[in-house]
Amino acid sequence: MNLSVKVAPRHRALLQVNKVALTTATTQELFAGVCEALRKLMRYDRAGLSVYDSDHDSLKIVALSTGYRNSVFHPGFLLDRTNSQAGWVFEHQTHIIRRDLTKELRFLSDKLTLEEGYRSLCSVPLVVYGNSVGVVTIASEQKNEFSKNHARILQEISDQIALAINSINPKCHVHKETRLVCPRCIGAAGGKVTVSKHREHLSNWGKKGGRGRKKPDFT
Repeated sequence: MNLSVKVAPRHRALLQVNKVALTTATTQELFAGVCEALRKLMRYDRAGLSVYDSDHDSLKIVALSTGYRNSVFHPGFLLDRTNSQAGWVFEHQTHIIRRDLTKELRFLSDKLTLEEGYRSLCSVPLVVYGNSVGVVTIASEQKNEFSKNHARILQEISDQIALAINSINPKCHVHKETRLVCPRCIGAAGGKVTVSKHREHLSNWGKKGGRGRKKPDFT
């Protein structure tokens, strides 16, 4: 068997997504590029990107691959961090595959997913330097659509956009109780997340009493 027949398309898809991650400025455009590359490697009926929303301690859907008219799952919809597939993947930082949702009801949103016609699901985490930042999920109307190999490919593709997603959505994922982004966590992010890019967030941190704020001069 000529393994290059299967390896080459995956390699091209990874390069395509990597290029999109480096040149795209919005979450929607970035995820659209991911979905375009992913469709060349596997079949699915819907894909969604959710990122952590510290204001609600939930995963917020920020992009979908298909129309969402009349769907419960739309951009802005919040997924419970403790009782949803995306939440479980976010917390455990590992993939999950649901091969036949009719027999695997587990989370509160499963019934809604079934009612919209989806039978198989696969989700993988977006992790940056050990911190979860979001989840990518694909769904199929057919049961037994996804395997461990599909999850592995989805993870490889998703890994290419984790840093970009973290840059576009500058929340401090370590200090989840605050909406500010602390300097230490910005520095730890590395890569595209630079101090100059987040100058405004650093300024806000200082105004709120962060490290580096000058002490009052009482002399």
